[in-house]
Parts: sequence; structure tokens; C-alpha cells
Amino acid sequence: MVRAQVNPKSALWLACFGCFLATSGALAQPRLMKIEKSTASYSSRDALYNWTGTTSGVSGTLSFDDQTGEILKAEVEVDLATLDSGNGLRDGRMRNEFLQTDKFPKATLTIDKLEGYPKFSEWKKWGTKQTGKIYGQLTIRNITRPVIWDAEAIYLGKELKVNAKGQIKMTDFGITPPSLAFVTVEDNVGLQATILARRVESP
Repeated sequence: MVRAQVNPKSALWLACFGCFLATSGALAQPRLMKIEKSTASYSSRDALYNWTGTTSGVSGTLSFDDQTGEILKAEVEVDLATLDSGNGLRDGRMRNEFLQTDKFPKATLTIDKLEGYPKFSEWKKWGTKQTGKIYGQLTIRNITRPVIWDAEAIYLGKELKVNAKGQIKMTDFGITPPSLAFVTVEDNVGLQATILARRVESP
């Protein structure tokens, strides 16, 4: 039987390379979180009234690198057809005439970057709060615009709660502000969201 001769330097290199692959694989394991029990709302006003429409039709997943805090993938979807302001006539016009939910039922926020938050591996104490900013791309009616949200994140062990708020202009998304008689709704719309993301345990 002939035994292959292995160069000691090659053996050492292969061993080191194997360790590198094993370590890299361990570090590359993402923190995956699923969005549940969350709400999103908008706030509008005209010269006479102000109102808020809310929905619990919020879903999505967040995936982060535990070591660096880098976003691997983060997307939030909102079911626009379920927005409820407590006024059926107004909600119907909003869905049918302006948001056109029969063609564009969802609004989507793709998160690009977080600012002001620690690495996820550094969140240790239950109830820890941290404020920062969320940068992303918001898509409504198939039109995408950059957005910045002010957000407070609260560490709840296996869950992360985020209270976020921002502002958009309807005209940026191809929507003409509604009007009735001499009263026109303001172009600026406030956006709020309370997101509860729960860690998905590895099988």
C-alpha cells in the first residue's frame, strides 16, 4: 500500500483554512426576527379636522448579523386595504380613489440602515431603550421614495419592540391630496408604526 506524502506546511495551511471556514460559518449565522402583533397608522388634516387611520395588517421579517449589527435583509409590509379611520366614506375614498388598493394593496418598507443603535449582541438588559434613526425605501402605488424614521427600540429578550414615526408627502407617491368644496387635505402625512419583532429560533 502506498501512502500519499503530505507536506507539513500544506497540512497546516489546510487546517487553518478549515478553521477559518468553520468560524466564518458560525459568525455568519444571522439573527432572524418575524414581525407580529404590530400596527401602522397615518395622520392627516385639513383646515377643519384631523384624523388617524390604523391597521394591524403588518407583516415582515428582519435579518441582522449578530456581531456587526449589519442589516442582511429587512422588509415590512402594510395592508393598505385594512386602514380604518372610523369613517367608512372617507376610508372607501382613500382605498378606491387615492391608494387604489385593488391594484396596489401593499405598502412596503425596505430598511437600508440603522443609525444610533448598538450591535444586537450588546443588548443584554431586558427593557433597555435606545433611540436612533431608520433609513429605508418606502413603496406606495409602485412608487419608491427614500424615507427616514425616528425610532425608539426596546429590548425585550427574544422580542424587539420599535416605535417609529416619519412623514411623507402624498404627491411624492403620485397621490393628489383629496379636496371637498373649498377644503383640501394637507400634502404632508404623518406615519407611525409600532413593530414587535420576535426572534425565530434555529431548528
